[in-house]
Amino acid sequence: MEKVKVVSSNVVAVGYENNRLFVDYKSGSYVYENVPKEIYDGLLKADSKGKYMHQKVKGRYDYARLG
Repeated sequence: MEKVKVVSSNVVAVGYENNRLFVDYKSGSYVYENVPKEIYDGLLKADSKGKYMHQKVKGRYDYARLG
């Protein structure tokens, strides 16, 4: 899986594979489980990646810190 670098004050890069959303923040990397592809597509299109993550992902999907 290849991550896509994004323009954001907090999110560095994102990736998606097998219903898993991978997010590299400046503070660390996380994987969110069972995320629909539409959520990933929306994240890529969002003007504010951090706001989108807060509204659509955080608190809605199980996650784990990587590394």
